[in-house]
Amino acid sequence: MTGLMKISRTKFYYKVKGLTGENPSVFFKTYKLNRAAELISEGKYTISEIADMTGFSTLSHFSRSFKKQFGVSPSEYE
Repeated sequence: MTGLMKISRTKFYYKVKGLTGENPSVFFKTYKLNRAAELISEGKYTISEIADMTGFSTLSHFSRSFKKQFGVSPSEYE
C-alpha cells in the first residue's frame, strides 16, 4: 500500500491513525470483518468463501476474529 502511495510506512501509519483514530492493522481488520458481515447477510457465499474473499488466511482465524468483533460466530450471524 505504501509503495502505491509513495509514502513511508511511518507516514502511512500516522495518516491512517489521524483519519480514523485506529492503527492501520485494526482499521483494515475491522473493515474486512464488516465486509464479511455484509457478504454473510447477502447469503450468496459460504463462510469459507467469504473468509477467503476478505483476506483471512485460515477459516479458524476468521471465525475467531468474527466472533470477537460481533459476539456470534459467522454461521450464527444474520
